[in-house]
Amino acid sequence: MSGKTVVTIKPARPEDVPPMCDLLNAIILAGGTTAFETPFTATGFADYFFRSQIHISCLVAEEQGGEILGFQMLAFHEKLPDDWGDIATFARADSRALGVGKALFSGTVELAGKYGLVAINATIRADNAGGLAYYDRLGFVTWNIDKSVPLRNGHPVDRISKRYAVRETGTTAFEI
Repeated sequence: MSGKTVVTIKPARPEDVPPMCDLLNAIILAGGTTAFETPFTATGFADYFFRSQIHISCLVAEEQGGEILGFQMLAFHEKLPDDWGDIATFARADSRALGVGKALFSGTVELAGKYGLVAINATIRADNAGGLAYYDRLGFVTWNIDKSVPLRNGHPVDRISKRYAVRETGTTAFEI
């Protein structure tokens, strides 16, 4: 036995919303890595991610037993060119599986190419060293910085926007 976790990347389904919401809420409550500062209800999560945005895709990383290890959203954004997508990635901090974000991204880039997108934008809090490193490893490059965006408590934090040039990529099942 290799000890590796088999992860399947699949489109999100309605029944995935509650565990996706729980995963994001755990990240929000831990603090310091997402621009979201208030936990979601399952309905609020579905409204925000699936009903209030012009949604392109949502992929879920699922362990063999069905546990959701992470998810990645891709949507259009009014502040971006029409042929760009805006990405958000969330992965369980306590997961034994490594590489969930990379596996999700491969599927997202494939879908972005099919939708004719030329670039993907990621906007990350400047104090989120892990998020910045993740997007750097994937090949994103900084193209904009919004200075001193206040958190709910008034503390200013820069938002760093990174761009990825879309290229078609591989498979949607990974061993990580």
